Amino acid sequence: MIRSAVASWKGSPAIGEGLVTTSSGVMSNSLYSFGSSSGNEPCTSPSEMLAAAVASCMSLMMAQEVARAGVRPHEVKTESVLTLQEKKARWEITGIELHVTVNAPGLDEASFHKLTRNAKARCPISHSLNVPVKLSAKYETVEHAPVLA
Repeated sequence: MIRSAVASWKGSPAIGEGLVTTSSGVMSNSLYSFGSSSGNEPCTSPSEMLAAAVASCMSLMMAQEVARAGVRPHEVKTESVLTLQEKKARWEITGIELHVTVNAPGLDEASFHKLTRNAKARCPISHSLNVPVKLSAKYETVEHAPVLA
């Protein structure tokens, strides 16, 4: 599988802006900047896009692990907190914290933690990074209310 993106940048690094488009078309000329936003227009940043990639990958890997255990997950939610710090006049990602919450009735606590470790080990996005990735996981067995039509 090959995925691609094209990004362009105009202006100086501090006050310029860029556009990014993904091959899927989900992001099409999406505005990005160094910070999280510039002016009144909503935009993203490379570090925010990376945090989203790690979170979405972990949620997908966790859903796969739960399904392999024979349980249908109601929901897997991952919050990714990426820390970007300036060190010696250059910016570095110093760590990522993942907070995973899984609602999948039918698992016991020990199985849940094993599946969580397996999912983290299988996440290709976090493996491609040279930063520490910390993981906290919460298991819920709350049944969802039926959807009324």
